[in-house]
Amino acid sequence: MKVYIDSSEQTTIDRVIKYWESCKKDFPHIDSVTKKHLASSDICTSDGLVGGERKSSRDFISSICGGRLKKQLYELKQNFKYAFLFIEDYDSLLDCMTKNPQVHPNVILGTTASALAQGVSVTYVGPFYPQLALQTIEKFCDGRAEKYDDEYNPIRRAVNKKDNQLNICIGLPAIQPTRAIKLLSKFKTIQGITNASIDELKEIDSIGDKIAKGIYEAVR
Repeated sequence: MKVYIDSSEQTTIDRVIKYWESCKKDFPHIDSVTKKHLASSDICTSDGLVGGERKSSRDFISSICGGRLKKQLYELKQNFKYAFLFIEDYDSLLDCMTKNPQVHPNVILGTTASALAQGVSVTYVGPFYPQLALQTIEKFCDGRAEKYDDEYNPIRRAVNKKDNQLNICIGLPAIQPTRAIKLLSKFKTIQGITNASIDELKEIDSIGDKIAKGIYEAVR
């Protein structure tokens, strides 16, 4: 089994590879660890069984506030049987909330709960990302029952215009897949959402004044 690390992960490529090289005997199911351009994960198995997104402490908070994390979690679950969010620099959920007093605890708690609800496991790895990421992959490679393709090429599975628009819509503030589907059902296209007024956005069930204003401001 090959393990791929996204080539944009400059801060972790060497760390993960060096750790694997020093402890190969602990990972009998991993034949190699190499870098590769990945469209929907930061680390994954070559057969698409396990995929993980890594977030540094700073990137985790900014991706929550910017709405980018929701789209990434959606893509993870679409592409991989077992999806993981690895959060560096924090030892636990409580540690993360304590070290980010500028962010309301409910925002961080809600993000974690949302990830779990989508089927993405959340692991706070502190400074031990290389070890825990590879241990997670080894665990599922060892106990898997599924047979996957010999060579899986991770890509975003937005193969048509409708899926592309859905992925973009999920990136908007406070928009999970259910709301994204309702938005596109009413306004048909991203352009239609962009042209909508706050009052028009509020006509959709589950979108109140605060969410409508957030969408309105995000697309302008």
